[in-house]
Amino acid sequence: MLKFEVIPVGLLSVNCYLVWNQQSLQAYIIDPGAEPEKISSRVQQLSLKPVAILLTHAHIDHIQAVPELTGLYQIPVWIHSGDRGLYSSPDNALLPWIPACESLPQPIAEPPLIPGLEFEALHTPGHTKGGVCFYFAADKLLFSGDTIFRGTHGRTDFPGGSQSEIMNSIKNIILKLPDDTILLPGHQESSSVAIEKKNPMY
Repeated sequence: MLKFEVIPVGLLSVNCYLVWNQQSLQAYIIDPGAEPEKISSRVQQLSLKPVAILLTHAHIDHIQAVPELTGLYQIPVWIHSGDRGLYSSPDNALLPWIPACESLPQPIAEPPLIPGLEFEALHTPGHTKGGVCFYFAADKLLFSGDTIFRGTHGRTDFPGGSQSEIMNSIKNIILKLPDDTILLPGHQESSSVAIEKKNPMY
């Protein structure tokens, strides 16, 4: 029922994910970090019907294409309340390479649900205050943003980051999921709960 595809975008090669119901073709766009034309081109090729944008966190490299895609498809964006201040902050930039976003839409309170694509937004602070992972339990998939990568975890030296919080999120939330859960991070290649359980840093 669920299918997904990764589209690396932007200066920092963010993994933007298209996640869709194979029957209805209704889709979520997760972390459209840049290159809206590249993302929309693939949406068109797959004949998808975007319903919402889901953000794992608010860092600028994960949100740059939000204004264009919400406007193009007339869809809402959802982000955890803990990251809404960062999402709209004029200081949310990586100068001189990535300027702050303009014309960002107001996030909605609850993401719209696509039948057959039930998920849970697991609050996993540490990289940012409002960081989340999107857990599609029936399909054993976790879109983990910048909380955990293959062999390591996200940085905690940015404003709002916390080493103790990210370790708690990983040990007590992510690594408590079934071993065969696939971890689909915001950068680089995928991993699994079983693989990361063997990582000595955890």
